[in-house]
Amino acid sequence: MAFAGVLSTPPGSTTRAATSESDYLSDVPTVISVSRLTQTLDDTPGALTILDRDFIRMTGARNVVDVLRFVPGFQTTSSFETDAPIATYHGRSNDWANRIQVLVDGRSVYSGLLQGSAGIGWQTLALDDIERIEILRGSNSATYGARAFLGVVNIVSRDVRETTGTAVGLTRGENAAADAGMRVGWTVGDASFRISADSVSDDGLQGAFGKNHTERLNFSSHWDLEHGADLALRAGGVGIYAGRGSLEAGQFGNPARMRFQGSKFIQADWSAPWGESQDLSLSASHTENSERDSFTYLDHLVLPGIPVDFYGATIDFGGNETVDTLTAQHTIRFSPSLRGVWGAELRQERIDSRAQFDQLAGVSTHFFRLFGSAEWRLNDTLLLNAGALAERSNIAGDSLSPRLMLNWRVAPGHTLRAGASTAFRPPSAFEKYGQVQYYDASGQYATGYFTYNNGTLASEKLFSRELGYHLAPRESEVSADVRVFSEHISDGVGATNGTVIPGLQPSTTLNGEDYRIDGVELQGQWNLSPATQLMLAQNWTTIAINASPSGGSTWFRTEHGAPRYAASLSLMHTFAQGLHLSLMHQVVDDVALLSISNSPWLFSMQRTDVRLAQDFRIAGKKAELSFVLQNLGEPFQDGDWKFRFNRRALISLKFEN
Repeated sequence: MAFAGVLSTPPGSTTRAATSESDYLSDVPTVISVSRLTQTLDDTPGALTILDRDFIRMTGARNVVDVLRFVPGFQTTSSFETDAPIATYHGRSNDWANRIQVLVDGRSVYSGLLQGSAGIGWQTLALDDIERIEILRGSNSATYGARAFLGVVNIVSRDVRETTGTAVGLTRGENAAADAGMRVGWTVGDASFRISADSVSDDGLQGAFGKNHTERLNFSSHWDLEHGADLALRAGGVGIYAGRGSLEAGQFGNPARMRFQGSKFIQADWSAPWGESQDLSLSASHTENSERDSFTYLDHLVLPGIPVDFYGATIDFGGNETVDTLTAQHTIRFSPSLRGVWGAELRQERIDSRAQFDQLAGVSTHFFRLFGSAEWRLNDTLLLNAGALAERSNIAGDSLSPRLMLNWRVAPGHTLRAGASTAFRPPSAFEKYGQVQYYDASGQYATGYFTYNNGTLASEKLFSRELGYHLAPRESEVSADVRVFSEHISDGVGATNGTVIPGLQPSTTLNGEDYRIDGVELQGQWNLSPATQLMLAQNWTTIAINASPSGGSTWFRTEHGAPRYAASLSLMHTFAQGLHLSLMHQVVDDVALLSISNSPWLFSMQRTDVRLAQDFRIAGKKAELSFVLQNLGEPFQDGDWKFRFNRRALISLKFEN
């Protein structure tokens, strides 16, 4: 049960107007990440991939990002050099991935402190605390606004009522891998609680000062209230200690060092029925992100026109960010054939970082969003999904993003869909207002600006069209989903290459990129037997550039930011007596990597993993002993052409009662 095709409900089945925890616990789960309405997969206005808990466990992955490499159209990296490991969809042209919306239990983990990346947010939950991951492959600004430019990933945690008792786990392996985790869950009356803590460590990638250590603490709770209402409270924090900088001798301007990224949050979600056909829900969250990265500059930097030597100056890339969000939502069923949802969201972000904004010191952004979606069943075979979101922000003004999708059930288990949508992405705070210059040891004399953005940058725009085919016949062992898409990005954001010499032009971020992303994505699953599953994901992608504001300096990286072809094949089998075997192979062809944006070099990579696990019991407790061998082949480039992912052998032991 790894991919969307196996999770469809029988044709003609109905769902109630709003979402509840039971939607995740039923034998045939529905999804909420597309329109904010609970929908079966053949009714959703878009292509979804669902990675469930069993699939996540059997991959042997150690973090969420590594799981997403099995999703068509996604690119991932294990590097902690610039950001925490990241995932992106349909290309990456810089060090950050800021064109998809990432949600953890509905809370956006977008971080303006890291130029719009979700790098810290990807690490919010330990894999053992995740129930499933819903990935919408396609724009969804019509539902979630600015940051859902190319897609949405919603990470859903396990129901706290299903994790009572204790669980512990240990992992050791090559490359100094050392992981440990624990979980405790309990129930008191109508309330359930869970506390989990874990840490993940290794020596990172070959060629990088990649030592890294991630530690997490999370609290979850659920209260059953009167009259069918419920309340969920969550809080947690994650800290990432990671290596950064050059290992080469004499690199005193970028020395190998450790830096810290951290995030902590609190979240409350309340929902209640309102009569027989309506639901109300409220959600509020507060998030704080931070980065600590500084070192002493020990090179003699003397630039033309600058009479001061910067030897001994402190270089500080640190900063802090706070994010507050409040969302209200009303779901209503008007008739058996028509239902809808509407609501509003307020979001406020504040970044304080002189390193990023120089004399501005910090930037505040405010968002107000009104959203609405409707599902109209025209007849037994045709379903129309319509939605739109209007957004007002102080960083990009007013925007409107509509979506229209028609699903045609041509036969039971066979659904065609066709639709179009528009999207927008306001610039990140750094893209619009970023100002970077460095000061001498006295803190007075500056180099002149490395980066200078004057606040005139506008939003990127996207027009997306797609055709799809969802295959999930009842009683069939085969399921699949095909997406054919064309995405046109205009007013795209790109940076010019500047100079740090006073009087000459610094790097500036401009609108002006214009290009199309066309392609085909396929995902499928074949249940060869009750104990054997074969899963396939493939994508073919072409990016054609019409214009670039940077005069060609980032043209090659943009055009080849997504691989021409990528595929993954996973075979999972359960033998008698609880023995599990997983075989996974991935191939990526013709993709540009970072650090060489001006060089016409394309790379191809392959990775093969094997996992063998045995279930058993000790003193009445469930246990699992597993062995994972990651990357059976030669080391391959990971994110940056200088970094390589080596072969790693890992052994894990887990207990649960």
